[in-house]
Amino acid sequence: MKRLCFLRHAKSDWGDPAKDDFDRPLNTRGAKAADFMAEYIASSPYRPDAVLCSTAARATATCSPLCKALGKDVPITYRDELYHAMPDAMLEEIHRASDDAETLLLVGHNPGLVLLAMALAEDPEDETALRVAHGVPTGGFIVFEFDIDRWADIAEGEGRTVFFGRPRDLMAAEAEN
Repeated sequence: MKRLCFLRHAKSDWGDPAKDDFDRPLNTRGAKAADFMAEYIASSPYRPDAVLCSTAARATATCSPLCKALGKDVPITYRDELYHAMPDAMLEEIHRASDDAETLLLVGHNPGLVLLAMALAEDPEDETALRVAHGVPTGGFIVFEFDIDRWADIAEGEGRTVFFGRPRDLMAAEAEN
């Protein structure tokens, strides 16, 4: 079995209209969410063995605290091809991942992430898949499981959507505990 996770980059800063989209940093709320999600993911049952990340500033800034939380044993691969990638380009990068990783995390952007998530969902009417279909906010985290041995074998319509969490909901749940 392989587990594929998606993390949408955290909230970015739109304060400088002259800044190119690719170079937009995280805003204060986004940095806080990135820190929280890093700790959440690193201590969850969905802890990745490898990470693929877009090279856009907001994606790498989202990934940075995750790199620290995961430690040096988890390889992080930054790919220009994941910047605003559509599902076919993201799937191509996933297919190239090392089969040594049982859990792979992709840090990227909408609309491609949600489009790929919906394409991969085995049961688009499943409650978790329906929540994903209604939108993945910045910092949103999605987990799929596939009955495969190789990343190259991931195909549309074969992923069980096992988890979807939004930073604000996860933070609220943690605050209650």
